[in-house]
Amino acid sequence: MVSVCLSHKEDPDGIVSATLIKSVYSHDTDADADADMKVILVDYSDFLQRLEEAVNMEGLEQLFICDMGLSKANQEVFFRLVEHATRRGSRVTYIDHHHLEEGSKDRLRGYGVELIHSVEECTSILIYHNLLSRKLSRFALLAGLAAIIDEMDDRDVASRILGSYDKHFVEFEATALAYAIYQNQHNQDFLLRLVDKLVEAMPHAIDGVLESAKEYAEKIISNIGIIENDARREGDVVYIQAVNLPASTVANMLLTMYKGIKVAISYKQRGDKMVVSLRGSDLCTLHLGRVVNDIASELGGSGGGHDKASGAMIPKDSIGIFIEKIKGLVNGSSS
Repeated sequence: MVSVCLSHKEDPDGIVSATLIKSVYSHDTDADADADMKVILVDYSDFLQRLEEAVNMEGLEQLFICDMGLSKANQEVFFRLVEHATRRGSRVTYIDHHHLEEGSKDRLRGYGVELIHSVEECTSILIYHNLLSRKLSRFALLAGLAAIIDEMDDRDVASRILGSYDKHFVEFEATALAYAIYQNQHNQDFLLRLVDKLVEAMPHAIDGVLESAKEYAEKIISNIGIIENDARREGDVVYIQAVNLPASTVANMLLTMYKGIKVAISYKQRGDKMVVSLRGSDLCTLHLGRVVNDIASELGGSGGGHDKASGAMIPKDSIGIFIEKIKGLVNGSSS
């Protein structure tokens, strides 16, 4: 028998989620001693492909799907695959914190999926709070680090966890972990080793983490001048194409560097697609996750996320239209 954890690979929430699931499974007294726990780390470009591979594995006993939000573009295929898995007798658990329609929740429960969902805490916190019977302080801290990078450290459970630790210590550990993950997005072996090592060690103590974080920090320094020179501001929106940093990092940088804006947009080419990341300031009253889901679907892509942080993957030739639609909504809003 085999169990699979399919989790997001692009930030600490997905990586820590995989670590916590492995811990849950390895200490589950009901688990088959001969069973194998396989971790599959994905991004939105290969999510459905890897999910299909997982549900068709011979002897699949249990499937955990962590920190992967649904959109109009991917949800029907997702529903079909998880229904197929449950009909084959596999137990499926979907754990996520992105916006999810009530009808989608009902469909998942109807297929027999165990649903752990809330937009109030990050996925790692949801796993820690709902699944871990051995609530070790180390696992609580790891979930707290993920919440910091997801900017959900002020939420109820996360804030109670992080309130027990020195602020600078947790920010250091969270940033080192995040930067190491960002620097190694194309190094699957590093990310999988990170999932394993986090069970017993804090990020700073894992070989390669601080070195990778330093390399990533150097990239950020070199990009500050590029952003200052090349970013375009039109009304309450600022945008730029990212080159050697993830679009999400550049969007965060834009939001902090340009005061008084409502939305920051960064985009980066990946093959014939454009990966887009948006961040909203406190001045933005639009729910960016819902808006991006709608626009990306119209353009033949997919997207979604949270009210102040969202992302999309769209055909590369559609980026101009995408930005114009966002500008029209933001600059035309009364927020």
